[in-house]
Amino acid sequence: MSESDTEADVRALSGELKQLRDEFAKLAQLLESTARNASAEAAQAARATGERAWSEIKNQADDLAQKIEERPITAAASAFGIGVVLGLLFGGRRS
Repeated sequence: MSESDTEADVRALSGELKQLRDEFAKLAQLLESTARNASAEAAQAARATGERAWSEIKNQADDLAQKIEERPITAAASAFGIGVVLGLLFGGRRS
């Protein structure tokens, strides 16, 4: 092999390495873009789930408020009964 063949091989190898670096840079950009999109989609899904849960809780609270307004004495008696039961369960005997 002559000196010019070696130089040609080095140039070819250098060109291949440059191409490989460019491919890795494109791959890194693609991975970054994919990760960014995935996190945005996850955040959007979490936001939608939170909004649905909040809506459901609000509807249940509205229903409860309506039931309390319709039957205030029954609601007060139920709340008192629940309070007594919880007090007995968690109060325990104190020495």
